[in-house]
Amino acid sequence: MIKLNGIRDKLWEVKQLAYKITDECIACGACEAECPVDAISAGDDKYIIDPDTCIECGACANVCPVDAPQPE
Repeated sequence: MIKLNGIRDKLWEVKQLAYKITDECIACGACEAECPVDAISAGDDKYIIDPDTCIECGACANVCPVDAPQPE
């Protein structure tokens, strides 16, 4: 019998992409309030997303008025 759990986990790690906030960010904070895992925080001039925490749900992209959050 072949064990697929390890292979499946590795494929998920490769397939999963975190979102990144582009320079279009106007620092309105809408994305931070929507993130279900608190992966977004205020940076110096724009918000930033912690790629290790991001679950790629797209909640941030859905509320951003300038489409700054984009899949990396």
